[in-house]
Amino acid sequence: MQEWFTRIPSLELAEPWWLLLLPVLLVAAWFRERRDRLGKRPAILFPGLEPLRDMGFGAGRILRLLPQWLRWIALFISVIALTGPRLLYRQTEAEAKGIDVMLVLDISDSMLQKDFAGESRLDAAKDVARNFVLQRSNDRIGLVVFRGRGYTQCPLTLDHDVLAMLLDRLTPGVIQDEGTAIGTAILIAVNRLKVSESSNKVIILVTDGENNTGEVGPATAAGFALQSGIRIYAINAGVISSGNRLDVTGERGNHTVMDEESLRGIARTTGGRYFAVNDHAAFGETMKAIDRLEKKRISGTMMERRSGLFTRLVLTVLALIFLEIILSNTRFLRIP
Repeated sequence: MQEWFTRIPSLELAEPWWLLLLPVLLVAAWFRERRDRLGKRPAILFPGLEPLRDMGFGAGRILRLLPQWLRWIALFISVIALTGPRLLYRQTEAEAKGIDVMLVLDISDSMLQKDFAGESRLDAAKDVARNFVLQRSNDRIGLVVFRGRGYTQCPLTLDHDVLAMLLDRLTPGVIQDEGTAIGTAILIAVNRLKVSESSNKVIILVTDGENNTGEVGPATAAGFALQSGIRIYAINAGVISSGNRLDVTGERGNHTVMDEESLRGIARTTGGRYFAVNDHAAFGETMKAIDRLEKKRISGTMMERRSGLFTRLVLTVLALIFLEIILSNTRFLRIP
């Protein structure tokens, strides 16, 4: 909640002395109200108002005063516009520019195992990654998928809706090669991030198997990431709950034993962190933890951005005056 409040912009007034006109408006409003209370004898006298009311010409007190209130509100907003109001947004330099993130997602057959409370590991990873993508409006995010080989499903982009759509449609069938080429996938992501001018570059690796194919090992790929200033957060989706502890899964066949120490080494080498998850909720908390770690890391020089409100206020005043004129000459036309 505190973080949400820090994102609320503050209001600045370039020329606040124009606010001295507000007491003048209050005095004018008081004189107008006093004059109306004393009243003037109408130029046309009616023996009775009931027939007019029956014909639909009557209006309640609030509606009768509506045009007048529109006029006073327009005058009030005009004074505020004269003060030169503007919204002040404060962000750290890194928050304003965003970071570059490559999601590296394992889509091997073992990721289809439904041990996440009836949900497959891949579906949980896709859902959490989708939410992560849609919540980071300032960040460029890309996607690398891999099995026996890897390829870039989506380059770094700010079009997060397209990336979310690609995640929704992702299936293991997009790659036919068997195996788990973690090192190759990391290297592809590193090459994508190397050309980035951002000073904050991150790889989020999600896998449930050990590296068993490809020409580059995970440790070697992590070394290239370190040289390029890229941090790797490794998420192990190949664990199951056993009592109060987490165990590495031991199924054979399409699913191989997760080399947990290798993933720890990848994260440790690049200054990232290793996470083990066993359900959808843990997946979500892991992504939030990564988000917090990156925000803490990039907090630095504060930048200020101002957005003027003068034009919008003037347009509002014109709209109110136009509405007041229309109502005063149609539905709320007064006699005399």
